[in-house]
Amino acid sequence: MSTNLVAEARCRAADILHRCATPRGFRASALPAGYPQIWARDSMVIFLGAAATGDPTLIAAGRASLETLAAYQSRRGMIPLNVNPDTGYVSTENAGAADSNLWYVLGHYLHFQLTGDADFLERHWPSIERAMVWLEYQDMNECGLIEVPEAGNWMDLLAVRYNVLYDNVLYYAATLAYQELAQRLADRCACHWPEVDADGIHERINLLMWVDRCWVAEHFAEHLEKLKAIRLEWFMLYHNVGTISSRPFYLPWVAFREYGDWCDSLGNLLAILTGIADRHRSHHILRYMHQVGMAEPYPTKAIHPPIYPGESNWREYYRSRTLNLPHQYHNGGIWPMIGGFHVAALVRYGWQREAERLLVSLADANRQGMEHEWEFNEWMHGESGHPMGYAQQGWSAAMFLYAEHAVRTGKLPLFDELLAAKPAAARAAEVNEPYDHPGGGPVGNG
Repeated sequence: MSTNLVAEARCRAADILHRCATPRGFRASALPAGYPQIWARDSMVIFLGAAATGDPTLIAAGRASLETLAAYQSRRGMIPLNVNPDTGYVSTENAGAADSNLWYVLGHYLHFQLTGDADFLERHWPSIERAMVWLEYQDMNECGLIEVPEAGNWMDLLAVRYNVLYDNVLYYAATLAYQELAQRLADRCACHWPEVDADGIHERINLLMWVDRCWVAEHFAEHLEKLKAIRLEWFMLYHNVGTISSRPFYLPWVAFREYGDWCDSLGNLLAILTGIADRHRSHHILRYMHQVGMAEPYPTKAIHPPIYPGESNWREYYRSRTLNLPHQYHNGGIWPMIGGFHVAALVRYGWQREAERLLVSLADANRQGMEHEWEFNEWMHGESGHPMGYAQQGWSAAMFLYAEHAVRTGKLPLFDELLAAKPAAARAAEVNEPYDHPGGGPVGNG
C-alpha cells in the first residue's frame, strides 16, 4: 500500500473537515461556492469521518449539527433537507428528503456511542421520537417498509421510488439504533415503540429485494405467501418469474408491477455494513462490484449499469444541465464518498488486501482536481475519472478518513455497534456459506 499517498490524503482530508466545521455544525463544503449549508445527510456522513479521527473539535461539530437540525425540525417531525447557518433559511427544494430523518437518528446514536452523554440524549429525545413517528407515517400501506417519492433521497435526480433499498436499509439501522437508545433511557423517558421493529424490517428487506434462484425455483409459492401475509406483493416475480431468476445484489427499488434492475452501490454497501446482508449476500455483492468495475477507474460508481435514453428508467429531466447523462452524477458517476463506504464494507467482510488497494485508489481520486491537486471533489465522470462536481466536499474527505481508519484498525464506528445490537431473529435467519478466498480479495490474489 502506498503509505505516503494515504498519509497525505489523511492530513488533507482532516483539514477539510476542520474548514467545514462551524459553531452551528458541519457545512457540506469547505468552499462558499459549493454547498455552504448544513445538510442533514452530509453532516451526519461527515460525522462518521469525525468519529474516525477522535478529534474533540470535530466531534463537537457533529453534536452542533444535531442541535441545528433539531431546531428546524417541522411540527410533524420532518428533519430539514438543509439549513443555511448564516440566514436560517430552510430548503424546500427536491421531491423529498426521507433520509434526513434517518441520518438524524443515526447521528444521535453515533454521538451517544462516542460520548455516553445521556443528558444530551434525554434533552433531544422528544425530537428523536417525532423523527421516528414521521418515518412511520412514510409507510403509507403499513407493510413495514417506508415508501419514498421519486428522486426523494440523496439520489435527487434519479428515478428511484416507492420501496427504495437505500432508505429502507437506513430505516432498519435507525429503528435498531432507536430501540437501543430507548433501552438506555427506559427509566428516564417514555418511548414510542414502532409497530414493526428492526427485526421485522430486516426480514422484509431480504424477502422483497433479494432475488435468489434457489428459492425462486423451489420455494416460489411459499415465498409469495409470506410476502402477501405482510402486505408486500411481489409483482416483479409474480409476473416476471421467467425474466428475473436471480441477481447478485439487492434491487434498488420495488414498486407497483415494476422494479429497478441495476446495482445501487451505496444501498448495497450499507446493507453489508448494517448487517442486512449476511455473508452469502455480501460475497455476491462485493464480487459483482469487482467484476463489473464499479470501483474503476476510482471508487465508486453510484450505479451499474447506467441508464440510457429510451430505457424504462430514463427520465428527460436527467438532461438538466447535462448533469445526469450516462456515466455522470447519480447515473453511473463516481462518488468518492461511496468509495469510503466500499472500503469499509470490504474490511467488514474480511477482504483486507482489496480494501487496501481501493484505499490507495480512493486517495488518488481525491488528489485529482480541475484547478489544483487534492480537491476532494464531489463526483467524477464514471468513464474518464475526471472531476465534475464541486471541490472541497466534506463527505468526500470524511469517508476517506473513515475508510483509512477502517483499514488501519479494523474498526467501523456506528456500524460495529449496530452489528453488535443486531436482533437475535435476524442472526438466526442468516445464511453463512464459506465463500471466502484465501487471497483476501474477490479474485483470490488480493
